[in-house]
Amino acid sequence: MSTEVRLQRQLEHNKRLREQFERERISVSQASSSLIQYCMSNKDVFITPVWGELEKQDDPFLVQPKGGCGCSVM
Repeated sequence: MSTEVRLQRQLEHNKRLREQFERERISVSQASSSLIQYCMSNKDVFITPVWGELEKQDDPFLVQPKGGCGCSVM
């Protein structure tokens, strides 16, 4: 591998590191607070012990039949 190729790769790597360093960041406490707020305001259908059973109209995974027997062909 030539010296020029290694230098080019090193410069590209440094550029990516600089971009990551300059990326906007938030504090861990702010991220935690946002996550807790999101979890408290959005029901997770897989955690029924926390939220209780969902009403059928609120269940995003329940296929609502549009007439007929409710069967679907795959």
